[in-house]
Amino acid sequence: MTIEAKNGLGVDSIYGSRELGGGEGYKKTSGITYEVAVNFDGTQKSSGAIIPAGAIITQIEDDLATGTVSAGTVGSVNIIGALAGTKVPVPAGGELTLAGATAGTVIVQYIFTV
Repeated sequence: MTIEAKNGLGVDSIYGSRELGGGEGYKKTSGITYEVAVNFDGTQKSSGAIIPAGAIITQIEDDLATGTVSAGTVGSVNIIGALAGTKVPVPAGGELTLAGATAGTVIVQYIFTV
């Protein structure tokens, strides 16, 4: 891939192929909405991601995964309802754990304010 800076204003032109996938971790999307992307290779059970206390899980997207997410928790709170779009409060926070997907990426969206 070639990156070309033409005008010195911090605007670059990028040529060539780009890598898809592999993005993992937290990402603030807009306002108070955050996403956690979890890549599955079929062996892990927990993501290692910590969802903060007081967050509300708004959605679980498993369209990019092989298999369907069949179970999910944050700490001891069952969050599987977020697969259907139900907002699930997570008062104590904790580690995000997902089961069912065997490969690909699962995205968990949540809202959180300080």
